[in-house]
Amino acid sequence: MMKLKTILAAMMAAMLCNAVVLSADDGTSFRKGKTRSSEYRDILRFQENGMHGRAGILFDEMYRNSGIEGHRGASVLSDVCLNVQGYEYAMWNFINENPHSVLVPTLRYRHAINLFDKQEYIAAGEQFDAVSPVQIEKSQLDEYLFKKAYCELERGDLDKALLRFIELEKRPVSDYTAPSKYSIAYINYKQKHFQEALAWFERASTDSRFKDISSYYIMECRFMLKDYRYVTTYGGEMYDKVPEDRKPHLARILSESWLVLGDPVKAREYYELTISPEGETKTRTDWFYSGSVLYAVEDYKGAIESYNNMGVRADSLGQVANYHLGFSYVQTRNKVAALDAFKDAAMSTFDLAVAEDAHFNWAKLAFDINNDSSVFQDYMRRYSDRAKDERIYSYMAVAALHNRDYAGAVDAYGMIDELDPDMKNNYMKANYLRAEQLVSAGSYRMAIPCLKIAAYYSDRGSRFNQLARFWLAESYYRNDQYEMARETFNELYNQSALFRQPESYLLPYNIAYCYFKEEDYSSAVKWFRYYLNSSSVEFKKEALVRIGDCYFITRDYKNASASYDAVVDEFFDVNDIYPYYQSAVSYGLSGNTTRKIKLLSSVLDADPESEFYPEALLELGRAYVVKEDDANAYRCFNRLAESVKDTSFVARAYIEMGSLSRNQSQFNEALGYYKTVVEEMPLSGYAEDALAAIESIYQTKNEPEEYIRYIESIGKGASKSEDEKEDMIFNSAEQVYITENYHKALASLQSYLETYPDGRYVYRAYFYMADSYRQLGKLEQACDYYKQVIEGGSGSYVELSMLSFADISYKLERWDDAFGGYSSLYSSARFENNKLAALSGMMRSAYKGHKWEEAVKNADKVLFDSRIGEDVKREAEYIKAKSYLATSRRSEALVIMEKLAADLKDGYGAEAAYMLILDSYDKAEFSDVENKVYAFSDAASPQTYWLAKSFIVLGDAFADRGEYTQAKATFESVRDGYKPVSSDDDVLDNVRMRLDKLQEIMASNNR
Repeated sequence: MMKLKTILAAMMAAMLCNAVVLSADDGTSFRKGKTRSSEYRDILRFQENGMHGRAGILFDEMYRNSGIEGHRGASVLSDVCLNVQGYEYAMWNFINENPHSVLVPTLRYRHAINLFDKQEYIAAGEQFDAVSPVQIEKSQLDEYLFKKAYCELERGDLDKALLRFIELEKRPVSDYTAPSKYSIAYINYKQKHFQEALAWFERASTDSRFKDISSYYIMECRFMLKDYRYVTTYGGEMYDKVPEDRKPHLARILSESWLVLGDPVKAREYYELTISPEGETKTRTDWFYSGSVLYAVEDYKGAIESYNNMGVRADSLGQVANYHLGFSYVQTRNKVAALDAFKDAAMSTFDLAVAEDAHFNWAKLAFDINNDSSVFQDYMRRYSDRAKDERIYSYMAVAALHNRDYAGAVDAYGMIDELDPDMKNNYMKANYLRAEQLVSAGSYRMAIPCLKIAAYYSDRGSRFNQLARFWLAESYYRNDQYEMARETFNELYNQSALFRQPESYLLPYNIAYCYFKEEDYSSAVKWFRYYLNSSSVEFKKEALVRIGDCYFITRDYKNASASYDAVVDEFFDVNDIYPYYQSAVSYGLSGNTTRKIKLLSSVLDADPESEFYPEALLELGRAYVVKEDDANAYRCFNRLAESVKDTSFVARAYIEMGSLSRNQSQFNEALGYYKTVVEEMPLSGYAEDALAAIESIYQTKNEPEEYIRYIESIGKGASKSEDEKEDMIFNSAEQVYITENYHKALASLQSYLETYPDGRYVYRAYFYMADSYRQLGKLEQACDYYKQVIEGGSGSYVELSMLSFADISYKLERWDDAFGGYSSLYSSARFENNKLAALSGMMRSAYKGHKWEEAVKNADKVLFDSRIGEDVKREAEYIKAKSYLATSRRSEALVIMEKLAADLKDGYGAEAAYMLILDSYDKAEFSDVENKVYAFSDAASPQTYWLAKSFIVLGDAFADRGEYTQAKATFESVRDGYKPVSSDDDVLDNVRMRLDKLQEIMASNNR
């Protein structure tokens, strides 16, 4: 754009060429009113007529004749007026020698005019400053004021220049009036006072000399005042008339105005008129505007190119450019580049509204393509707004549901205060599905709150609600909350819930079990019978056994035996000893020993490892004793002693055989049996009985001294100490645990703890109870007892408890507890295997618990440990890559994925290959997607799940390119050829969803 003051100077040079005339008043050496000679009057006439050369010659001659300094000064002034080359030397000599001469102001003024004409405005201004307005001829005052103001303008003193031009504009109209108006307009324009500038340009435009240029700058002022409609209304006509050098800028103004008014097509039309000739360098501003216009007309590829040509985008323009770049990349399907662009825009603070929206889009993309929720969390901390936060949590929850991350969905919805109907529906589903996962893992305690929420938000009469309450009651039961379980099951039963569903038939059965656990045996019998009278009795055997138990516990042996007999008659299994054992005991307690023996005889054919084998064999021997069939009794006891591991039963068998020998007066044989118990099984709990029998035999034989010698030889006193009694009771319980009879072990160990709550074996008892619960599948109770050992125990049991606690917590999906357990184990383990197990456990539980930094740190430890196998190291690489991705360290993650994908045989390699394909898709590199998917397919990997997911991405790539027929064929090939690999396989669901959407698109295109 041509500078305004350059235009003004050019016009002034052509317009203002009046000569300075020397008169008596202009400063000769004569005083005013002095008589002049005719010769001098002639010289003055020469000067008045502009004949400065002739006047100068005459004045010079006069000076040589008279030596008068005034004549010399007049001669020098003539040279100044003629702008004689080198006049400055003579002028400054005269001024320095005659500083008070009346000619000095005129000399300086005329010298200033010469400098001004040469556009040496700074020097001219200094000379104008040295002359007072009162020393200027009245006829020359306007010129003086104008040129002095103009020099101030050139010096950059705009305020002073503006005041001078305003003063001049107020004087009577002269040749300088219109230029002054124009100058006032220019200064206001320069100072961005566009409203004032507009008014002065309009006044200046009335002069023909300034009409065109003022009209042009009126257009600029209108633009700067955002009067875009004026610009678009009159600018097009002006464009055809303005000089060529002004057209690019006017086109730019028109383009921007049309863009603001919402007509990007017109904006682009005028923008293209601003494009510089080939080879001319564009500024950052040019590239920014280019990008903005192309963005507005939805030429996103062009916008991306222009914005990127800006170079560094760290200023306010750069923030907007990055913001638009983000959206442009989204439109061109390059989500990875969009994420980076939005991130850059969000990190700038020039425009906070842009920064906030960019941050949101950055967070959304980080969550979508990296599964990184931390950016959303940072957004919510920085831009706290409850309504927005809840929308974000809703988005995160829906995404988690889509990815079958039900725990993530539950957590996200849990952050929302007010759930709309759709949210409530999704929230209850997420909780129910999360509870299913937890129940499957045996984590009933964590399932309870999920099931409560699922029930709370659903219609009480719906099947969904009833299923949620059914599993809530089941979880209560598994957590030993029997009353809560019974009440919930009862509600469902009274509601006739889940009619004709498998769960409905179990309701009376479950209610019965709750009563059984609460020791309300009569109610338990009633409900078990309700169950048995129903049309579906899958657990008939179990119900009949429990009915028998109820009667047996309440000493109704007749009904007990009848119920057990029903089990034996219908479900007999020689190794399922409990029913016929309980029936036999019931008959025995009713006095029917013959029936007891008949029932128990089956145990002789049973496997000695069967549960209740030792109890049944012992009872059979005792029944033979009652029948005085010593031979069969002996065979039973001897078989018991030889076939079972539980020393408490072995001890009882020896005592029974000792009693048989003693009754037959075979005292030495009896002593052998009893002494075996005392010496080999001192802690069995029966050594005291055996020792008493030994004493009785020696007394019968009248050999008391032999008894004394015997007890001295074995170091026994007359009575047991408290420690010995504790040893005996704990050992008895321990023996039951060792035989893997875990139900009975729990009862025995609990009895020990109740007797010796501060005993010496308390923590070992806790350990045995924990392991018994673990063996019985009651993992949560196992954790409770392992934790007690960890907190108060010592020795190897603590280390084993830490490992088991951490392993079980991991299985129960208690990731924080698992990580804490493994961390404690890693710090204190004495055994190398446990330390290595702890290290891999820390890595896995940190990853599962979304502790990404800890996951990476421990994965590195695994990778650098030479003792760890390659399979675990490969897992560590996978965990490290996924953790990097979840923290948006995408490039680092992809490097590891490339390494893993080199081997497609296992799930890690196959998923890595899929992630690399997905990365190409997220970058809109659709050809690479196609090539990578086909390469994966050709590799014949056994990992069909990840291959199928990769083909889904290929179908998406076809669809994004508008190749809908090819996309449809790809999705259909997956639908028809893929077989799910697990119950939670999501491949076919995703394919069906895409085919439905594709059908809508193709139908719409065919209309």
